[in-house]
Amino acid sequence: MKRVPRIFLKPLLALAVSLVVPLHAAEQFGDISVEPHAIYTGNTYHGYAETRVTLENRSATKAHVVTLSDPNRAYNSGNSIGRISRSVKLEPGAREIVSLLQPPLPAPGDNQIHVEVDGRGEGEVHAPNANNHCNNYSRGGNEMATVFVSRSLDFDAVENLFHANRGAFTASKATGPPDAAGGGYQPNTWMPDTRRYNATNWLELDYATPQTVNKVIVNRTSPTTGPGTIVLLGASGTNIARLSMSSGRPTSSGSGWDIEYTLPTTTELVKIVRLDFGKQPPHNIGIDAVQIAGPTGAQWATDARASSDNSASAPTYAPGSAGADSVESIRAESPVSEWSENWLAYTPFDAVILNAADLGAMTPAVLTALGDYLHAGGNIVIADKAALPASWHPSAQKKNGHGGGEYEIGFGRCFVLGWDNLSVQDGVTTQKLRETVRDATHYWQGLPNDSGAANQILPVVENLKIPTRGIVVIMLAFIIVIGPVNIVYLSRRKRRTWMLWTIPVISLVTTLLVFVYSLLREGITPDTRITGITVIDQTSHRAATTGGTAFYCPLTPSGGLHFDFGTEATPLVEIGYGSGTSREVDWTQSQHFQRGWVSARVPVHFHLRKSETRRERIQVVTENGKPQVVNSLGAPIKGLWLADENGKIYQAYNIAAGQKAELTASTVSSLTEKSGARGLLHDVGFAANMSSLPNDSAKYLQPGTYLAMLDGNPFIENALGPAASAKRTKSSAVVFGILETSEAK
Repeated sequence: MKRVPRIFLKPLLALAVSLVVPLHAAEQFGDISVEPHAIYTGNTYHGYAETRVTLENRSATKAHVVTLSDPNRAYNSGNSIGRISRSVKLEPGAREIVSLLQPPLPAPGDNQIHVEVDGRGEGEVHAPNANNHCNNYSRGGNEMATVFVSRSLDFDAVENLFHANRGAFTASKATGPPDAAGGGYQPNTWMPDTRRYNATNWLELDYATPQTVNKVIVNRTSPTTGPGTIVLLGASGTNIARLSMSSGRPTSSGSGWDIEYTLPTTTELVKIVRLDFGKQPPHNIGIDAVQIAGPTGAQWATDARASSDNSASAPTYAPGSAGADSVESIRAESPVSEWSENWLAYTPFDAVILNAADLGAMTPAVLTALGDYLHAGGNIVIADKAALPASWHPSAQKKNGHGGGEYEIGFGRCFVLGWDNLSVQDGVTTQKLRETVRDATHYWQGLPNDSGAANQILPVVENLKIPTRGIVVIMLAFIIVIGPVNIVYLSRRKRRTWMLWTIPVISLVTTLLVFVYSLLREGITPDTRITGITVIDQTSHRAATTGGTAFYCPLTPSGGLHFDFGTEATPLVEIGYGSGTSREVDWTQSQHFQRGWVSARVPVHFHLRKSETRRERIQVVTENGKPQVVNSLGAPIKGLWLADENGKIYQAYNIAAGQKAELTASTVSSLTEKSGARGLLHDVGFAANMSSLPNDSAKYLQPGTYLAMLDGNPFIENALGPAASAKRTKSSAVVFGILETSEAK
């Protein structure tokens, strides 16, 4: 075969690159360039999944309106998203990055985004990471915890940090002393791939210090069946001794499957032990540890390799309902400078992992978005020593032994590890991180997933029962009138042919009667319920809210629901195949939940989170030597409990919006441990059940903080907009406030 002359290599390479690059380049539709991209690839299970599309108008004179619709063709099944759309006007020469955010419902489709320019369908572009959000679970326990990992970190080290059983059934599990919990399938043992039934299986183990050997002890978790061989090798790989696996005997202690092999002391130093199992059934092989011993001592293996491993089965056999190895690490596809500027893009993650250099490389908008994610309940882990951005403004701090710390920020937590190397892990901190991530997932697993359960937690109407008694009476009357009465009357009048029109008329009248009865019983005005917990930092003016809203509409609202751009709205419905409705959301003017979200006479519930800048506050002043409080929270205060800088608790009741009241010493006793906003949310839930607050306020109040129960909720919008009625809206709020330092005195 002739070689290609060197002179042609560069042109050929350039041609190859030109053929490959367009696969990832922007699509062109007339004047409009469209390039979709995602900051990650992987499965996520709650929150809003973001797809970003870069649009560019290459015309120098003409503006265009571009509409994006995802998916291009939906394959709806059960409660799902059938269409996510957004329209953008691009001026001549303009370039804009447009976000399409998928609420936490599956959006099964054809992996394509439809593109319209000036109202004309122009074609489709490929949607990255399509069909990977909320598709593989039903809310209630099957989803995994998910962490988002910066590209600047050692991804394998991060995985080992969060996965207690990462590497389950791999060869490395056979190193060190025995640590399996019993017999059978134990993640802390090596097991060959059970899917390869007729394969040849072997395990090789290395020992740190070569030595002479007269004994080999193999710790197993299952009885070995069939022939096999143990080979002892020197440092150069030469065979020193060979033992039959059938020649061993059970040790005096252990499970009965721990086998001891004896041999004359080797004359050469042993470095490697190889276990050859031949084609023994892989599910009968489980090696916990292998020890070599001789005149100079005994040692366990320090390294290992194998023909295959059963790590693919780790989530199935790891301890726990969802598997101890239930954390999915997702690596960022882009550097932090290109991360999303919308906090909703980070809501699918139970933690975001980065380092101090990443903080310095972020734009102010990305830092703000991550701060909003933190305030709303997210978790951020900074892998080395770093000073937190001033805008994040932690309310409390705990030190750890590595120069780092744990900070409370709104409902969230930020961990600064202080470790230079993630591969070197502190056991206590590691366990805390794993618990934090899994606790975040358990929160979402615990949300109700049907209207009945949600209405028990957040009732929007007192009685969900259909008015069967009245309807049954009407239907009985209909049967009697349309049957015996109609026939007897027309027979006596000798007009039986009139039944051709009397039956339709009676049916129409009955239908109108049922409609009027239902209308008079329920009216046409919808009922709304809004509640939640808001953390307000009066120094930074940041407010984070976790709450819920519910609607009961006698008629389906034609305008749908409108949430603002920064609200995470999780519908409390079952996710999975089966019954349900397809829904549409448009992001052009607001977060507009269009069709499919609200049905007539069916209660609809949403879990809500948001983080924003707010000016609501309380003011503490002194008049005539007595502390006074001014209510500037935007709603009447039913009850207020405030802890000064010394932890002394004061209280006040029934303060109208904008009014002043005297603070009196509270009879509630102070406690040493304070759980803060996170503890408050854990105890009262997103529905903010406030019945226990008067007696338990000291449990949450840290020095310089307050709790307020409001008759109203200025922090959560009524998504029905003009269709809502103030008289039929019930709203309340609990505010956990952090005073300015001067006001806490």
